[in-house]
Order: sequence, then C-alpha cells, then structure tokens
Amino acid sequence: MTSKQIITLFITAASLASCTNYLDIKPYDKVIPETPEEFSAMLHTHLNNIDQGTENYLVPNFSHTSSFDASYADDFEVCLTEVGANLLSNYVGSFLQYNNYDNIYSNLYQYIRDCNIIFDNMDDKESPEAQAILATAYAMRGVSYYHLIKYFCQVPEPGNYDSQLGVPIVTQFDMEATPPRSSMAQSIAQAEKDLITSISYGLEDPIYRFTKDVAKGYLARLYFWSRRWSDCLPLVRELLAAHPLLPAEAFEAMMSEPYKLAGNQIIKAYRSISSSGSGSVSGIISSLQYRPVSIRYISNFYDDEKTTDIRYNMYVNTKRQAKKGIFCGMRSAEFKLMEAECLYHLGQNKEALAAINDLRRNRIANYSDIEMDAIPALNPRELMKVDVNGNTITPLLGLILRERRKELFLEGDRFFEMKRNGAPSFTTYFNGVKFTTLSYMYTFPIPIRDLDVSNNLIQNPGYTEFVNKY
Repeated sequence: MTSKQIITLFITAASLASCTNYLDIKPYDKVIPETPEEFSAMLHTHLNNIDQGTENYLVPNFSHTSSFDASYADDFEVCLTEVGANLLSNYVGSFLQYNNYDNIYSNLYQYIRDCNIIFDNMDDKESPEAQAILATAYAMRGVSYYHLIKYFCQVPEPGNYDSQLGVPIVTQFDMEATPPRSSMAQSIAQAEKDLITSISYGLEDPIYRFTKDVAKGYLARLYFWSRRWSDCLPLVRELLAAHPLLPAEAFEAMMSEPYKLAGNQIIKAYRSISSSGSGSVSGIISSLQYRPVSIRYISNFYDDEKTTDIRYNMYVNTKRQAKKGIFCGMRSAEFKLMEAECLYHLGQNKEALAAINDLRRNRIANYSDIEMDAIPALNPRELMKVDVNGNTITPLLGLILRERRKELFLEGDRFFEMKRNGAPSFTTYFNGVKFTTLSYMYTFPIPIRDLDVSNNLIQNPGYTEFVNKY
C-alpha cells in the first residue's frame, strides 16, 4: 500500500440516513418524558450499559478498548498472530473499510440527542433530582463531543482552532437539523462549556456515575488533547490531591479488582457485568493469547525493571501474552502523566521530571530518582519521533511518553498517543500480506450516509474518494 492508498468504504442502502435520525425519536414511537423520574430513566439506560460492559462509546468496553491497542496500534505483534485470534483485526484499515466508525459517530450523537431532549423538555430545573439529571446530561453531552473531536477531527493546533474542522454541533432537539461542521474552536468550546456546567452542579451521587470529579477528569482530557497545558495542569493537580497515587501493593490490588470501583479509579465499566459483557470479555481475552505483546512495548522496561517494576509481571507473562486485568475507565495515574507532560510543554523540566519520578517511585521497588543529567536515551524501537508540536522528542519527553505507554497498556490509549504525537505511518505483515497504517487513517471519516444527505459537511483528508459504495 502506498501514500495513495484509498480505504474501501462499504455502505448498504439500508443504512442511508442522515444525522437527523440520531436526533429523531418519532420513528421509534417514543414519548417524550415529563417527570424528572422519567428523564432519569433515559440516562440510566446508558449508565446501566456502562455498568454491564455493553457500552462501547461513552466509557468504552474491553472489546472496543482492546481493539485500539491490540489491532490498530503497535503494542502487539500482528505478524506473529496464531490461529485463535479470531476477534482481532490486523490494522485500522479493516475498521475503516467496513464502516465500523459509523457506529461511534451515530451512537455519540444519539447520546447528544437524549441530553438535548432533557434540556429542552424537563420543566423542573430546581429540585435535587432534576439538578442531578442536568449535571449528568451536561457531562454526557460534553464527553460525547470530546470523543467526537478525538475520533473525527485532526489533532487541535493552538492558534489554528478557527481554521481547523470540528464536528457538527447540535444543542437542541430538532428533527430537521442538518448542521454543518463547526470549527475546532467551536467544538472545543461546546465540550468545555458542557463539562464546566456539569461541574457547577457539584454532583456527588455515584449512582449517576458522571460525578463532579469524573466531569473534571474529562475536562482535563479535553484540555490535554487540545494542548491547553496551563488549563489542564491545575485541574489534574486538583484531581491528584483528591485521588492520590497508590504505592505498588495497593496499585496491584486495585488493578486486580476487575469489576468493583477501587482505589483511585473514578469511573469504570463492568461494575455490574452482564452475561453478554462477560462473554465478550472472555472472547477478547482468549483472542489476545494468540497475538504476542510486541518487543516494542516490552523494550520500554529497562533490564533491571523486569524484576523491580510491578507492572512488568502484572501486564505480560514470559510467553509475551497479555495478562493485565480489565480496566476501562479513568484513574489517577493518567492525571500524573498529564501533569508531567503539561509541565514539560510549559518549559518546567525539573518539575516534569519530579512528577514522572513520583509515578515511578510508586511502581518500582527500591527506586532511586532519575536525575536530569542521567535521563536514559530514547528507545530506538519507538515509532513516534516527533511530539504533538512537531518537535523532535527529547530524552525527557521520551521518558514521560515511555511511562505513559507502560502504565496505560490495554486501556485504549496507545493509538491516540500515536495520533497525538505525529501520527506515524507504520507497516505490519500477516500471511504474506502487507498492511500499512497511513497518517490520515488516525482520523476517521465522516460517515458516507451523512455526506449523501447533507451538502454542508466536509470530509476529512484522505477520504475524498470512495469505491465499492452501494
């Protein structure tokens, strides 16, 4: 495959529908709720799906999360896949070719639709229950827009937000709406406004899952993804103060608990796992045993760390098989990694190194801090060569990114880290076939059905020609 590679996108006549279908409730014979209890039921349907592990997009489940790490990124060896890995694809092109991204797009807009119905139609805005519902709905809508930006937009460029494409913004229930793509600035502003509004309600009731701290965590993710380092930094420090890092033994106990919210985890899927969720997890775990963890991943552990770093034996066995416990959600180590990188990009290198030493101190036995003049050389196996600003990765940033890769293994992070830091093209082989992930493929296309119906949508670069479209 070459730089002129075109992904074959399939579409069936049955799926020809516009974005308005995500906003329209009439075809499903639904009646708009009237009481807070009825509006609450709309949200709890989605929250229950998260708890059962059948939700793919708000808090992605293990099937979705593991695909991005084991199939679309470089943490596993596709070329060494054995028979038995039937649930794993070979590269992100397979995901794109069969329009699987369409489900992400449509489901996220369905969540936005449900939230808009609440905002437009729930008369009670003052009772405690109504305010909890509003806080949850604003958080869910903000999270949905954050995910849409991450999946369907190029990485935000500070100073160029106004010229970059965002996503269609819908803030009211409107069956006839065919909104154009907003700018990146408008999309980020909408997600930010929703999350800040949710935080302002001070929701603490865990039954609604998207509590104040969860909304803060997603706001931090939005700022981090948008390269708003000075906005992200105080927020992650606030979250770390409330949910501090755990020492090695407590960390191991937390990560060994597959279903209970434990330790410094603040949101998590599978808290009341269903039989279908359990079956999906079992199938994915079984498939992973037939695709070895890559040497590129393992080489991020220095030789002495293979006996001292608790993550090494927790995550991978001697046969290079993944053994990490299931975690789909958000936890404090991610905030510490964000803190370190924010400090680095703000030019506070000494503080950035101190932050990453703090994380390593809680993972590595008998740890001695790395000094500024003794930062290890960059990993020569690393595919990412430039950072999010297009600059050559320095040893200090390389250390931060190395720790992020080690820590967040199989949590759906690696593919997006590669997108964020240069979107490197890379090639793998399977059964004599060459599979190449090109830079444009890290940003998914706007679904064809929406382009067919609306004349005011612009497709992402790389997807302007379609074949086998029927």
